[in-house]
Amino acid sequence: MKEERPLAYVAGKLNDDACGYIQNLNRMIRCAVKIRRLGYDVYVPGIAILMGLIAGNYEYEDYFDNSQAFLRRADLVIVVPGRETSKGTKREIELAHKLGIPVKFYCEVVNATYDYDPYEIREA
Repeated sequence: MKEERPLAYVAGKLNDDACGYIQNLNRMIRCAVKIRRLGYDVYVPGIAILMGLIAGNYEYEDYFDNSQAFLRRADLVIVVPGRETSKGTKREIELAHKLGIPVKFYCEVVNATYDYDPYEIREA
């Protein structure tokens, strides 16, 4: 039987113009890949965009409400660098605190494991 890994919810800014959304989702997924390599299962709420493409009529709250079920089950919320000021991320951090779920910033998780970040996020 495979050992269960802790679940990390990767929080970060998404709601932006179309190009900004894609760039923000790219940052979140790149962070999630690195966090997964540290031994976590990860959930990136921005991937719900695929459901929205199929449904065709999702509103912001449809995406946000769906992701909160995953946040409630998370063992940890990890915030993507520089994205903690977005309205949605603030709501996610607030809910995590209310539920007693630890909130850490990406650099805290990586620096606690490595002397340096071997998977450093580089801006294009």
